[in-house]
Amino acid sequence: MFLKLSGLRIKIRRKHTLLQVFLICVILISIYQLYTHRNGDQESQSKADNGGRAEWRDWHDYFAIARDAERDRNGDQESLSKADNGGRAEWRDWHDYFAIARDAEREGIGEQGRPAALPSGYDKEAVAASWQVYGFNALLSEQISVERAVPDFRHSGCLGMTYHKVLPKTSIIIVHRNEHPSVLQRTLHSLWNRTPHELLHELILVDDFSTSPPFEVSLEQILLTKFGTKLKILKLTEHQGLIRARVAGARLATGEALVFLDTHVEATHNWLPPLLQPIVDNPQASTTPNIDIIDYDTFEYIEGTPARGGFDWNFVYVELPLLPEEQAALPAPHNNPVMNGGLFAIGAKFFWHLGAYDEALEVWGGEQFELSFKIWMCGGRLLEVPCSRFGHLYRDGKFDVKYTNGTDDYQGKNFKRVALVWLDEYQDVLYKYNPELVQIDVGDVSKRRALRKRLQCKPFKWYLDTIAPDLVKKYPPFAPPDYASGAIQSVAAPQLCLDLMELPVENPIGVLRPCSPKLNHPTDSQNWQLTFHRHLQQANDNCLEVQSNKPNAFIWLWPCHYQGDNQFWYYDHQSKLLMQGEPWTERRCLEANVNTRRLYMNICDSSNVNMKWNFGLVNQPLLDKFFEGLQANDEMKY
Repeated sequence: MFLKLSGLRIKIRRKHTLLQVFLICVILISIYQLYTHRNGDQESQSKADNGGRAEWRDWHDYFAIARDAERDRNGDQESLSKADNGGRAEWRDWHDYFAIARDAEREGIGEQGRPAALPSGYDKEAVAASWQVYGFNALLSEQISVERAVPDFRHSGCLGMTYHKVLPKTSIIIVHRNEHPSVLQRTLHSLWNRTPHELLHELILVDDFSTSPPFEVSLEQILLTKFGTKLKILKLTEHQGLIRARVAGARLATGEALVFLDTHVEATHNWLPPLLQPIVDNPQASTTPNIDIIDYDTFEYIEGTPARGGFDWNFVYVELPLLPEEQAALPAPHNNPVMNGGLFAIGAKFFWHLGAYDEALEVWGGEQFELSFKIWMCGGRLLEVPCSRFGHLYRDGKFDVKYTNGTDDYQGKNFKRVALVWLDEYQDVLYKYNPELVQIDVGDVSKRRALRKRLQCKPFKWYLDTIAPDLVKKYPPFAPPDYASGAIQSVAAPQLCLDLMELPVENPIGVLRPCSPKLNHPTDSQNWQLTFHRHLQQANDNCLEVQSNKPNAFIWLWPCHYQGDNQFWYYDHQSKLLMQGEPWTERRCLEANVNTRRLYMNICDSSNVNMKWNFGLVNQPLLDKFFEGLQANDEMKY
């Protein structure tokens, strides 16, 4: 059973206790600063001093520091136990100072999260082959210890935080399929080394019918020997996909709380208690950690920033900034409209109360929206917890993960199924942006709708208005009309139009091709919108941007970031100049070389016919109000 206490913040009652906790903070900060800078300092000093003849050493005894911290902590906990609420609630500092000290001593390739590289002369063909299989530098991963240390990027306010002495016994569930052995082992070892064993009820490893086993039987036995009875291995007899495999793992779990994790993560110190505390305070809460980035090429551990999850109307997960009051309250947990789906904690009873995942969803994709909507709309709360951090290995964006046992468009099916159950009238917005979904058969959703009715869940409009009001401002469900749209036709060569030529995203474009017969309804590769976001984009949420201030700069196709800046475009329907850059910056114009049919960005010149363009459709009244609401000087200079 969970303890029910109000509030998310931990309060310390006595002044002398505050002093003791302050001392613990100082100790932790000292350890962090020393071990993150020690190696670089020693190397520099060794080379610099007296021609390298004198060598330097960090003489700190980290284990003595840890012993002192443990002794101070025990005294703190006794005081805290007596001080809080007449002794009815007990608090604890869950840091493992000896584990922190051991990590501070670690040296080697990739240690402390530093970028690593393979030795020169390494077989490039083998590297390329492994990259094609896994989407990251797998051979480099094999050279990095599976127990490596990573930096501590937590907010300083996390270091002295205390949590309930009694927290839920936790089942950790990890689904893997054809994962690289070193990456999977690094996930498991980081959890074992940085999770309080008294809270770790079990670690459930679900093999979703791997076609290439992630490790040999002998290595599996080594893992079982290390983790003992806390490690449970479930091998599925056919490929189920992430969603159904997670549910299979959850059915096997017997812990009070469930933590779902991806296979390619690295835990940081004291990650679990901060995730569990809000669930103790509110059993209908679910929590997500702050996610750092592990570089897919160098395995560098890169600091991530707190964020709120959201979505656009293509059901693409996006990040929203913290609200001002949330930023000011850091490191307190803050509301999270949508989890990213890879890492989260939830009470076992609440998970099943919500109907778990919809097991008619296939493989992966959309399940994070379904669960997030259910949590918020059905009486729960979803929080991101900045004091809990994980590194996540994101694969190379060019890597295409291969799955089987799914329909050709399993994600489209998943999105429509979620929309039919949870989006109410807003499902039509999803169809507007994704008309191909209308024809997809998603099967019977009556049981999921009955679940929603039984749980007395709120309308989706309540969710948008209450939980994510800034989301609908950034991604309006019923978007204002475009400033201009259709083909972009050269005035200098009216037979030529700007054409994407089916180039992939994150590539330079700049080609003129013969215009489509209808400029107002051209082919997809020539169909552009100057949107209310002041982006020049196509229907797939990719935008034109400029990445250089040099003459004859290229134009790039890049995912829309909705921040203006290098994706801000303006069309002057009088001068016919197509300008990039906000009005208070030095703007440049799109220029055509009609002989080579190439496109470039250069300083605007209203007398240059090669800089003049026609749109297929122009909303002149709207363009006349283009700069309303902008915050800086609107004066145009060209």
